[in-house]
Amino acid sequence: MEGVRKPLMADQAGHPAFARLFGAEGFRLLKEEDLGLLTKAEGMQLAVFADDPNRMKETIDIAVIAPEIRRALGSAVAGAWFSETARGRAMAARYGIRRLPAVALFRSGVYLGAAEGLMNWDAYLKQLADIGMRRCAPKKTIAVLNG
Repeated sequence: MEGVRKPLMADQAGHPAFARLFGAEGFRLLKEEDLGLLTKAEGMQLAVFADDPNRMKETIDIAVIAPEIRRALGSAVAGAWFSETARGRAMAARYGIRRLPAVALFRSGVYLGAAEGLMNWDAYLKQLADIGMRRCAPKKTIAVLNG
């Protein structure tokens, strides 16, 4: 049909936000098989878990915001990772993260917690500062639905 536009498909390989993230900003692509590298890395590690950008437009937003968050945390962050979007939800679920995008902090292999969903700048900074002060992993909870 002439005149009908196809929707623009975004992916990690071709979108400029991801090119900048993995290029100039120095984030590492976090694949499922790399979770061991993340959890063995020394110091504070920032990991962003995100979903398919074609289903969740917030993925592009967090790809732009993540470098700013890393800069705001300064030298406290030794490394930064961004999940492969095809498996981001599954990887996040391992840590009890329910809402994406999520910015998680790990210290020397210990998952400390995550700021889940998009939020305003001050909320990100406060929540991540609180998470970064933790010494151990948060307790996992299981949601029980009443039938």
